[in-house]
Amino acid sequence: MRALCTALLLCACRAAVANDSDLDALTLADEAPVTAPTPVRTRAWRAFTEAAGTSARPRGGGPARHEGRLSLDLRLEHAGDGPWRAVAASRLDLRSRPGVFEDHAVHTLKEAYLSHTAAQDTVLDIGRINDRQGVALGYNPTDLFRDGAVRSAVSMDPASLRENRQGSAMLRAQHLWDGGAFALALSPRLAERSAPRGGWNLDWAATNHRHRALLSYTQRWSETLSPQWLLLAQQGQPTQAGLNLSGLISNATVAYLEWSGGPSSTLPDQALERAAPTPWRNRLAVGATYTTASRLSFTGEAHYNGAAPGRAAWQALRAGPPLQYAQYRLWALKAQEPPTRHALFFHAAWKDAFVQRLDLGALLHLDRIDTSRRFWIEARYRADTFDLALQWQRSQGTPLSQFGAWPESGRWELTLRRYF
Repeated sequence: MRALCTALLLCACRAAVANDSDLDALTLADEAPVTAPTPVRTRAWRAFTEAAGTSARPRGGGPARHEGRLSLDLRLEHAGDGPWRAVAASRLDLRSRPGVFEDHAVHTLKEAYLSHTAAQDTVLDIGRINDRQGVALGYNPTDLFRDGAVRSAVSMDPASLRENRQGSAMLRAQHLWDGGAFALALSPRLAERSAPRGGWNLDWAATNHRHRALLSYTQRWSETLSPQWLLLAQQGQPTQAGLNLSGLISNATVAYLEWSGGPSSTLPDQALERAAPTPWRNRLAVGATYTTASRLSFTGEAHYNGAAPGRAAWQALRAGPPLQYAQYRLWALKAQEPPTRHALFFHAAWKDAFVQRLDLGALLHLDRIDTSRRFWIEARYRADTFDLALQWQRSQGTPLSQFGAWPESGRWELTLRRYF
């Protein structure tokens, strides 16, 4: 995975008392003649290209490995005067040195669906939809449709993985009211799960290999608290319950909790397709984000995956047959599940750091089971029509630990993104 991580940002505002000259100016503005605003035409599309060059240091030494990447990203959205709306989003990644199970060219159909507003407060969607759930940054246990959705990982940033994945074929109905919402997403089984498909394949087997349903209900309790309850159902798996909860605990701090739980076998049993008991297991991400007046934000999260191996089970898996360990790691990567039970996640972001349009970011991901870790630092300059970013990434750990098993110990990447 490559580096690029962004975070939740909260803005803290200060009230200012107006002086006499300000009041005079406001009075003149109120007495000025009113001119009808000029209608602004919004484009039905937006696009960007991204060129990246990387230099990676193999674990264990050896010459650096260089790679080039060119990405094209396009989103179309057309809404006429009637109740219909059409949405399509697509991405193409071209690599000079693709990784294992990757082609030189990988196309991701992120979304392609029709939306119909049946009434002022009811919306029906049908097609390939990227349905995202969860309030946490580093791990989302309620995000049912993340399994098999990533075809080409261009960043280790969790936000990038949620944005650049392929959607699932589904029918989604949403009903809204003042302070609440109800949604039902039905995703049918279209193909059997199989080996990775070609770079231009629509890959229905990855996203629609079983029947799935997601029911969610949100009701605002107060101005700062709106919990979301979920029921997650999958073919061949016990039904899971979920909860997303976030709220302000001060003017500059937001705390959040994301939980799912239900009967489940362990992740290694699921990966190796072994029959096993299914006791109740919990998955949890809890954290908080603090933002200063200078737009510097800090996020800290604790992750718990009750279906993943604890310390003893993880050590036994690492010491067991190498093929089973590799099969489990590959399955967890595709399912976007943490391979071990406990982890800590920290992120910092500073908008307009030192100078205008310069953003700084940093990330630390620590596995508490095997003490392996990964770091990431980025400096990004934002111009009107382009971004220029320099990123550094490093992973450390003992052999076959979560981050120590990565083939690269360090990586530099220079990225230029041009907007159209």
